[in-house]
Amino acid sequence: MNRKYLVIIAAIVIIAVIGAASLLFLRQPAPTPTPPVEEEKPKLIIYHWWTAGGEKEAIDAVTKLYREKYPEIEIVENPVPGGAGVTMKAVMKALMVAGSPPDTFQVHAGAELKEYVDSGLLMDVTDLWKRNGYDAVFPEGMKKMVTIDGKIYSIPINIHRSNWLWYNKEIFDELGLEPPKTLDELLDVCEKIKAAGYWPIALGSRNKWPVTHMFENLLLAVGGPETYVKFFTGQITADDPKVKATLEYMKKLMPYIYPYHADLTWDQACGLLVQKKAAMTIMGDWALGYFIANGLKPEVDFGAVPVPGTEDYFVLLSDSFAIPKDAKHVDAAEKWVVLVGTKEAQEKFNLIKGSIAARTDVSPDIYPDPIRKQCAKDLVTKIIVPSATHGGIAPDSFMSNLHNILDGFLYTGDVEATIKQINQAIKLTNLSEFWKGYTVEDFIGRP
Repeated sequence: MNRKYLVIIAAIVIIAVIGAASLLFLRQPAPTPTPPVEEEKPKLIIYHWWTAGGEKEAIDAVTKLYREKYPEIEIVENPVPGGAGVTMKAVMKALMVAGSPPDTFQVHAGAELKEYVDSGLLMDVTDLWKRNGYDAVFPEGMKKMVTIDGKIYSIPINIHRSNWLWYNKEIFDELGLEPPKTLDELLDVCEKIKAAGYWPIALGSRNKWPVTHMFENLLLAVGGPETYVKFFTGQITADDPKVKATLEYMKKLMPYIYPYHADLTWDQACGLLVQKKAAMTIMGDWALGYFIANGLKPEVDFGAVPVPGTEDYFVLLSDSFAIPKDAKHVDAAEKWVVLVGTKEAQEKFNLIKGSIAARTDVSPDIYPDPIRKQCAKDLVTKIIVPSATHGGIAPDSFMSNLHNILDGFLYTGDVEATIKQINQAIKLTNLSEFWKGYTVEDFIGRP
């Protein structure tokens, strides 16, 4: 075959290939235009444990305020049921370890906050604190509870007083009783109430911490603030005579406690007072929000006095909000923590919650009930100690052990065995090292 025919054949093949390719191209559907990518709406991922009556309405008021101020930001709220944050603490630790923290979360000021800081998990918010002039409106003692190694790591939204004894006024009036002022009077009142067919003390131990809540108040009543602080910082053990006396007194109260306490949460225990099934409960002032949310009126349907023996003391805890270092929406989180520190947010929140504002420029006169008016006044006139049960002084490692030990004590009543178990927990968790270098007076606020 000569060169001329090879050229002709090659040309025919090329034309055929081009023709086939053209035909295939013409058969293809027209490309679909790519839609424009919408920018993701800014978010605020927040975790808290306010789910009970009064609590939920209080935080809802603040999220509403945030939405009004920042409508472009979507709030992704993650409430985790479980009073005192016992459940949420485990959730937060898991999220932190997995590298998926929220943008901001509720945390108790004090020891609980320190544990996150010691692990290097939180953002320093000192600059936000200073830029918004919070030094001038938050008490020095409150600032200390959110300051670790000279830096501020959270901003408080409230102050709670936890050493309250709540009582059903109808039952007390019916039996001609006055609220007890001493531990001996408490036992006497319990005996009279039980004889009349009511359960004297409502307790909800499903989450265990309310048992420790009762214990810490009794320890303060029996031992005073110095013994209280020394015990929860590991400077004394449960062998101390005053700690032992507290357990012995708690044992005396056991016959007067509602027997099905293991089925109840703290708010369900308060519900026993609402239902007139129990006469008293030892709980913080968040119970006020619960009672009001359930239609009861202070000093009409219920009353409150300091836990007998603690009338000179103010057991303080504070809810605050922190920002994790790995938060994805830092700008939205900063807006949130600054907002919770404002006078407007604190007034809205605390009027519903049952607590008092952490800011000193909020007048006690805004509170509609005498309980909070008195609480706000007592804040500046009583001796202050931080609540161990609510993250103020002892680390979670020790408190988790103590919750279990004291919950078991309710069933055994074995004082000596309980002392041994507590001492083991003190040693196992190395409690005395947590606040190494601090003194007892660092934890006691004196007027």
